[in-house]
Amino acid sequence: MAIGVYRASTRQLTKAGFVLTRNRRRQHLLWGALCGLVCALLAILLFYFFAPEAESVRQLAQARHELAVMSRKNDERELELRMTGARTGELERQIDLLNQRIRELQDELAFYRKAQENKK
Repeated sequence: MAIGVYRASTRQLTKAGFVLTRNRRRQHLLWGALCGLVCALLAILLFYFFAPEAESVRQLAQARHELAVMSRKNDERELELRMTGARTGELERQIDLLNQRIRELQDELAFYRKAQENKK
């Protein structure tokens, strides 16, 4: 009995007609081309939409770079100014010491001259 069931279903398959279908490969190529075209159009639209922002981003990056350069130059100038101030302070200290030594030597010279005048 089981064999008969299989034979019956096989006979029904042979009675079915064939239906011709379209070439699916061509359909896939058309869908792919359509998707590619849509993506290209979307990319162009996005570019034109974000182009002004891209320009402002470039300007911002350039301004940040200029700020970094100016900041570095400012730090260098500040360092030079501090070093100049330190040199000036050191030179003033040395001048004060030399002036003090000159006064001491002038006092000694005056003392020796008086001593020499008293000997005469």
